Amino acid sequence: MAIGYVLCEYAKVKDAFPEYECTMEVLKQALIDKATSEWGPLRFGNLRPKAGQFGDTTINPNLFANAAGTRLSTWDQRITALGHQVLMQGVLVPNIPEDYKVGLIGVSFLDKTQKITEIRMDISDKRLPRLNLEEMHGYDQPTVVFENGFILDEETGFTLMGFAESVGYTRIKLVGLQLNRVPNKLQVTNPGTTMV
Repeated sequence: MAIGYVLCEYAKVKDAFPEYECTMEVLKQALIDKATSEWGPLRFGNLRPKAGQFGDTTINPNLFANAAGTRLSTWDQRITALGHQVLMQGVLVPNIPEDYKVGLIGVSFLDKTQKITEIRMDISDKRLPRLNLEEMHGYDQPTVVFENGFILDEETGFTLMGFAESVGYTRIKLVGLQLNRVPNKLQVTNPGTTMV
């Protein structure tokens, strides 16, 4: 299975990959259609859902955990070993929690010094091929934008693996959106922390 993707600066995703908006709209509609059929009779209520509606937002780090299984409160993580390893996984190790669906369109590496040279994802029962990211060392905040998005469904597995060249802190952000079945159940970050 081949995966189409482009590498670009995080700040210039829309400029460097003009098809991003169209790809994002297609992914969002597929996610809404899936949620409507599975969460019915709930309807889509955008960012401010009311009773009888589900809502959407950007991807929240609280739905994910680091390699040790600790829930993320920000996209900051610490790489503690060299080589091939888990970078991120669903918080229910490795599953996405019930009542959430995630539309994944890309992965951003928000540091000037890049520690990761290769990534691979497991989504549900699919193992996607490795992506060599060595050329991203020339970018300030490189982002991998997929030509087709992926749906990370509730109660199914997600694991992002990577090859680390060095240890230390890094910020790895998932780009896309999430749907929330129960708006007041939405996981939020700890007060005072910054979501990038």
